[in-house]
Amino acid sequence: MFATDVKENRRHRAVFGEFMAACGLVGPGDWVLTTHASGYLYRSLDLMSELFENAGATVLSCGNYMTPIEVVQYLAHYHVNVLTGDGSQIIQVIHHISMLPEEQRQRVRLNKVIYTSEPLTQAQREHIIATLGPVKICSILGSAEAGPYAIGSPDLTGGHACTPIMDFIFDTRTMLIEILPPSIIDEASPSAASPVPNGEPGIVVQTSLQRLRNPVVRYNTGDIGSLHALPESARDVIAQEDWDHLRVLRLHGRDRRFSFKWYGVYYEFENVAAMVQAEGTGVLQWQIILSTLDSSLQTTLEVRILRAIDKGDTLSKEALVRKIEWFFFVLPENRHLFQITFVDGIEKFEKSKTGNKVMKLVDKTH
Repeated sequence: MFATDVKENRRHRAVFGEFMAACGLVGPGDWVLTTHASGYLYRSLDLMSELFENAGATVLSCGNYMTPIEVVQYLAHYHVNVLTGDGSQIIQVIHHISMLPEEQRQRVRLNKVIYTSEPLTQAQREHIIATLGPVKICSILGSAEAGPYAIGSPDLTGGHACTPIMDFIFDTRTMLIEILPPSIIDEASPSAASPVPNGEPGIVVQTSLQRLRNPVVRYNTGDIGSLHALPESARDVIAQEDWDHLRVLRLHGRDRRFSFKWYGVYYEFENVAAMVQAEGTGVLQWQIILSTLDSSLQTTLEVRILRAIDKGDTLSKEALVRKIEWFFFVLPENRHLFQITFVDGIEKFEKSKTGNKVMKLVDKTH
């Protein structure tokens, strides 16, 4: 939990809403449906609804308790053109749309999808395009510590196909982003570290220029990223008076030192993600669950998977199982500790109790 000042929060939301409009993310004439979470001390729905309204859009605050069936009915009935939510919620709705008859799918006329919280994989992006057609896939970057501070839009930065790299635009008048060398984690006095040159990747550290009463100063986000100038193509969208103040934050992923251990082997989380999300797997959502056997307290590993409808261009279920078992070195002596579970909906995954988001790693061993 983080202490914030309510008046600063309101000013922050107003300024960021204007920033969204200035970057062409949304504006007057856009009809936005949000499925963000609320309740249990979580205020994502409240935050996102206000941001979109401050940007000039009209908002339907549906929240995370509406079923995908109800959400799709609202999308069609009110001719909504923008769907927003965290990554898991977006995929849940899109997966439902993909299973509808063609006539019902045609009633959904989305032209933009804006996700938050967790990045979409390449397979998820392809599933959205295959289901909805040539929609724009955008994102908003933020944190509980600093609030929303950057946006991702193909109109501004293009994209990095088939890679985990993502570009976000932020305003240096509201947020100071520094890229520090990875060695700061091991240094006794990381506050004295100097930023690396522009374009060089390192640890993303942020200082909020808006949260002054309860300052966020040189906060280590745990992300790996680099700083870049805006591409010249963005001049078609960005006003000249804003141009000199905007920068590109290129995120390369999380700190690679994150790993977990099963059956005596450490697995780098980034390597697991690359294997599960590889082209052709058809995996839309996945989760690793570590637990223990009641009888022997040995650590068990379960992989839960949601796949797109097979259209003939994805691995067979059997081939995917073999691929995953090979990766985790599943042998006769540890097979009783390993399980792959294929699910048919997002609701079958373990989710966080506050944000109701699918957790990539659930550790029940502690």
